[in-house]
Amino acid sequence: MDYLKENEPEDEFSYFDFRICVIGLGYVGLSLAKLFSAKYKTIGFDPDQAYVDELMGGCDSFTCTADIEKIRRCNFYVIAAPVPADRENRSNLQPLWIACEVVGKVISGGDIVVYDSTVCPGAIEEVCIPLIEKLSGLSYNSHFFAGYSPVQANPDIRKVTSGSTPEIAKIVNEAYASIITAGTLLAASIREAEAAGA
Repeated sequence: MDYLKENEPEDEFSYFDFRICVIGLGYVGLSLAKLFSAKYKTIGFDPDQAYVDELMGGCDSFTCTADIEKIRRCNFYVIAAPVPADRENRSNLQPLWIACEVVGKVISGGDIVVYDSTVCPGAIEEVCIPLIEKLSGLSYNSHFFAGYSPVQANPDIRKVTSGSTPEIAKIVNEAYASIITAGTLLAASIREAEAAGA
């Protein structure tokens, strides 16, 4: 299903009309997609068509796809890519880079991309965001915005959220607060949130 902004000017954007895409449908992403779908228009994306077919065969709570065109009109992209460690215990950011490439091909002006992973401080704004800028031709915090929320393993603890501007931070926090029963904790910056989850 494609969430089109029908009869809506191209330059108009409502932060209260969340059209969410969760990219990466592993354990974390699948759980988030199901939670978001209870509140908002939500579509899950995974590049593995066979896996998507399997999910669609047994899941009726939300739509998922491997077709990048189906997520182009979303406006709130949640990247839930795993960040495994190598033998030297260094973070392997390749899954994040692949997800960034997907977002970079579809993101539009006014959109928000939120990283829901566990990374070291600085990784989002120094590594991931520049890749999206390069692929999309859009400027960070001018044309598109970002947020970060480290993976929360314990559902009884408040989930940390953050945004690239104070206004975006409130929007990201609003989205998560509406689905996380334990509540949220808004960090002062993306880097602070990264430190909290590292």
